[in-house]
Amino acid sequence: MRSLRAIAVSLLLTYPVQAAELPDLGEIARTSFTSAQETKLGREIMRQIRAEKDYLDDAELADYLNGLGERLVAASEDPSRHFEFFVVRDATLNAFALPGGYIGVHTGLISATRNESELAGVLAHEIAHVTQNHLARLVKAQEGSTLATLAALAVAILAARSNSQAGQAAITAAQAFSVQNQLDYTRDHEREADRVGFQTLKRAGFDAGGMASFFERLQAQGRLYEVNAPAYLRTHPLTYERIADMQNRLQDMPYHQVADSLEYRLMRAKVQAQEGNAADAVKRFSSQSYQDDTEETTRRYGLAVALLRANQAERAATELQATSRKYAQVPVIADLMAEVAFARGRGSEALALLRAGMAGHPDSRPLSYAYAKGLLRQGQANTALAYLRKQLALHPDDVHLFEFQAQAYQVLKRDMESHMAQAEVYARLYQYRAAIEQLQLALKSGDRDFYTLSIAEARLRQLQDLEKQSRPINSY
Repeated sequence: MRSLRAIAVSLLLTYPVQAAELPDLGEIARTSFTSAQETKLGREIMRQIRAEKDYLDDAELADYLNGLGERLVAASEDPSRHFEFFVVRDATLNAFALPGGYIGVHTGLISATRNESELAGVLAHEIAHVTQNHLARLVKAQEGSTLATLAALAVAILAARSNSQAGQAAITAAQAFSVQNQLDYTRDHEREADRVGFQTLKRAGFDAGGMASFFERLQAQGRLYEVNAPAYLRTHPLTYERIADMQNRLQDMPYHQVADSLEYRLMRAKVQAQEGNAADAVKRFSSQSYQDDTEETTRRYGLAVALLRANQAERAATELQATSRKYAQVPVIADLMAEVAFARGRGSEALALLRAGMAGHPDSRPLSYAYAKGLLRQGQANTALAYLRKQLALHPDDVHLFEFQAQAYQVLKRDMESHMAQAEVYARLYQYRAAIEQLQLALKSGDRDFYTLSIAEARLRQLQDLEKQSRPINSY
């Protein structure tokens, strides 16, 4: 069962038919499903998602999406709410919301958007499903279920969306109740998400027409290809009334053209350059025309990504040289230039490029990851550790920094500290049992001193307490 591919659904924000007849729950629904319970459920589902091969752990894409998402959340109905945006490697056009404010976006959706306002419009719609507490309808209808049952039901719903046979097997295995009537949003929820998302998009400074134009295009595709309609239409039923409502709202607003950010263009090009096989991607970008510097830079960047995939590092370097005069300090371009330099066997040059990039953008997480990884590739584990200690002082909950730290300690054969760092990775992913196992391995290693031993023992007790607290509660 490919549960991640099935994330075409808006997980657990799907409701039984009878939910459509319920009164608006609003905050009242919180009496039966607390924020803490929703957070716990979301973390459990994300733990499973991160283990899937289609979960795309791309620092640049995640950084861009979270920056875009934060801008929208700040303009939403609930700006203080926690959200986290992540990417799924899937060619279908879809996005989905999870309990706890986790928003997933398919690479196919990013690739298909024509401008940044369209992408922002989809995210604003998903954010609205969360801020309007639509999840509460499901919980109200399933009153008496445990978090574990809901999580199992969620996976079953996901599977049913992409593979009906696998979905039915998952449903049986989870002993979940019938989900045939739980696979679609209600029309009321969709209209509300449109209305609230539309206002969020406008307040965030995007072209509010982006939401309407994207949905109109999806609707047209659905008419042309009814059997293979875009996944977003199947998980977010689109009606003529919804399109008409969006168009009516636009008529009352002055036209507001919004230029795409360079970062959006580059990230879309990166996704498109990674689609299909490398040779075809090279041909696609090689044949593209451009009208200005930004379009030329985007084309060359996408072509360089495709060329690197095709093991043509020299050609990739040539393409990037044409952009370096003006855009070399753009973080994603600096990162790609360094990656190309590594591929050409020029490690020292690559590290210099990354240091230059970080000098201009000291807060860029992707560049800091690339630099730490680059130091390890160059056999500079001690230098990497010194750098990582400084970064962790600034970002003590950064999973990737702990991952690199564990690798550095492992290279230096400092087993205890490597296990301790890996324990922190698992702890921040809420995989407490795995974190406990790492600390137990650390305590059994032979290279321990009293000070480090005391730290490991104290942390082990903390994680054991957290593991107990994270166990599913029996009922609502």
